[in-house]
Amino acid sequence: MMGLLLVFGGVVVLVLGVVGFAGWRMGQPPAGHPDEVVASGAIDRDGPVLVCLGDSITQAGLGADWVAGLRQRLEGHAVVVNAGVGGQVAWDLRQRLDDLARCRPDAIVLMVGSNDAVGALGGGWRSFYESGRPQAPSEEWFAEQYGALVGELLALTPRVVVMTLPPLGEDPGGQVEAIVQRQNESIRAIAADRGVDVLDLHPAFLRLRPDSGTSRGVPFMSGPLHFMRWGIASTIRRRILGQSWDSIGQSRGLVMTVDTIHPNDRAGAAMLELVEPWARRALSLGSAS
Repeated sequence: MMGLLLVFGGVVVLVLGVVGFAGWRMGQPPAGHPDEVVASGAIDRDGPVLVCLGDSITQAGLGADWVAGLRQRLEGHAVVVNAGVGGQVAWDLRQRLDDLARCRPDAIVLMVGSNDAVGALGGGWRSFYESGRPQAPSEEWFAEQYGALVGELLALTPRVVVMTLPPLGEDPGGQVEAIVQRQNESIRAIAADRGVDVLDLHPAFLRLRPDSGTSRGVPFMSGPLHFMRWGIASTIRRRILGQSWDSIGQSRGLVMTVDTIHPNDRAGAAMLELVEPWARRALSLGSAS
């Protein structure tokens, strides 16, 4: 009996350790985050600075690390900073502009709004995103904060590009996807008003689907607990078992994402192909060889 208890206890400890590692790994700052880059002295030494600013899709604690791919392609020519922080809304990014200014950016790539859209769904998502912020996310608040954010980024550098939001879930008729579409309209309108470029990520993702996103696919996850369960499982499968982001998503019936939010390897490659030409033009680096 004692032996069985010891075995059971060992299994429990192992499982808790694996789950704890997965949770820790998801929240780790990305390679090339602002503190790391500033401390390294790279800003004064290694060429023009490109900052990729956003949420978890930029941070890449889950899903393909497109910023790392961009850094590799621009190695020796530019400093690429990953200023992505998971779970943030447009308002949050405005609260850390001083941190961004320390990087002295020559160009900025902005992609934020997925969490704003999820929070605007209401229900459990509303309370999940309302905590610690002046109000719960809404489409109106997103447009207000996004417009202010773009103006503040232009005060740091005139070379700013914004990305439209990728699909949330793979069901084009889903409620959250309708919110994403309206927020993308706001992004395009704000960009036109401010005179900044737009990289249209949403259709680039849809092109990864054989049906171009016209038929029903896997709906967006049901709530925060669903997100945590899939997030921990995805991290274990990737970081411990070595599975690709594509294979993790495919096991769930997904073709663009790992978990209905974060890009798989194919989607990450599509992001990279969209951003790199703009970055090279903005930094006067010439085309890729």
